[in-house]
Amino acid sequence: MRNKVDASLLGALRSFTVAAKLLSFTRAADALSLTQSAISQQMRQLERRLGYPLFVRGHRSLALTSEGVTLLAGAQRAFDEIESTLASISNSATPVKVGCCPSFALHWLVSRLSQYHQHDERNPVQLMAEFGALGVATDNITEIDLAIRYCAEIPDTSGNRTGLFDEWLIPVATPAYVQRNPILADGRLDASCVLLHDAFAWPGAEASAEWQAWMQAIRPDWLPFVNGPSFNLASMAYSAALNHQGVAIGRASLILDELADGRLVPLLPVAVRSPASYWTVTRNRESPSVGVFEEWLATQAAQFVQGRTSALHRMGIDLIERD
Repeated sequence: MRNKVDASLLGALRSFTVAAKLLSFTRAADALSLTQSAISQQMRQLERRLGYPLFVRGHRSLALTSEGVTLLAGAQRAFDEIESTLASISNSATPVKVGCCPSFALHWLVSRLSQYHQHDERNPVQLMAEFGALGVATDNITEIDLAIRYCAEIPDTSGNRTGLFDEWLIPVATPAYVQRNPILADGRLDASCVLLHDAFAWPGAEASAEWQAWMQAIRPDWLPFVNGPSFNLASMAYSAALNHQGVAIGRASLILDELADGRLVPLLPVAVRSPASYWTVTRNRESPSVGVFEEWLATQAAQFVQGRTSALHRMGIDLIERD
């Protein structure tokens, strides 16, 4: 006969697991703040309900029957699972610590976090901008749950690594800077133009790596003019460009809004796939909160990539693969 699990049975099973592990009704009573007679009566009622004995009662000893051994194993697993689930729910308010370089945080992630909190306010996020050595986020993720990395290779670090999305490079300046430099309006470049660089675009990158990647694919004859002011954050180079200081090699994903509203215009309407792409590295993937954020981030990335491609095409910008 199948026993329906109700409040009475759950309470009796909880008392049973304690008494079965301690092999003592007296010590079980102390552990549960009950009397010895209450535990003894509860176990007799449980045995009657189940239809088989759970204990072999001696004069001064208590042992489990074979049915009692089997029931203890199953009941203990069930209670352990319940306690684990309750603990994970109660801990869900602990923020998921997300680390990434400031440029990605400022130009892509921050504007989307409010959507995430509306999506699942019970799993908050603490965003930690990582400067690291020379502006490049370090490979050490022991202080964070999920890291976002811009790398030319699969991140060489501990944790679970997953590709997020690719990147496209395009030279940009303000309309005012282009107007002051007529050669740019003709789609040309010479030493009179100031090129702005992210000197540490990804781990191991040369100071002009992004400019070189674009020039080698589109205009190799411009390579002699690759020098210019460099910064240890892409956002600083973009800020300089927005202040009419020169031409920045922009990551399309980070300057899409500025291109869309005309604050920045492409030097040539051609974007080249970057040698680097974005990855996530998770240290604490078994955490439900981390899993929720990781799933949300992957969905946002997929939607963004589709919208980015459409937006660049509407602007008349071609996407070119590197050889």
